[in-house]
Amino acid sequence: MSKPCLLDVNALVGLLWSVHSLHGRAHAWFAKESPVVLGCAFTELSFIRVSMADKTIAAGFADAEHALAQFTASLGRRYRFIDKLPPASMLRAQSIRTHKEVSDHYLCELAVANGARLVTLDAGIKHPAAWLIA
Repeated sequence: MSKPCLLDVNALVGLLWSVHSLHGRAHAWFAKESPVVLGCAFTELSFIRVSMADKTIAAGFADAEHALAQFTASLGRRYRFIDKLPPASMLRAQSIRTHKEVSDHYLCELAVANGARLVTLDAGIKHPAAWLIA
């Protein structure tokens, strides 16, 4: 994969927590692709929120934040943080049908705006910028 990857919360959780049911798939993909990874406050906070809410993971804030910090530090120059996020109005031209598509389409458009793809474990994301970890 030549484009940088913006990992959505599903991909991050699957990759960073070995107890996740799709950890093997995410880890194999990551080892094979060795991508440049983009991150932002939206994806990082979503990772922490899901890590704390998921009963299998059951991480505290400090543990989830530490796992994320270790991951990004391990990437070194292969991690780029997007510190300027566009407003929600960037979605006006999108044909968003349900509330479930709002975050997915926002992250896809954010990826496109940064020359990247949105990498996900969610087969339900229907956007040309979404790249499903198979």
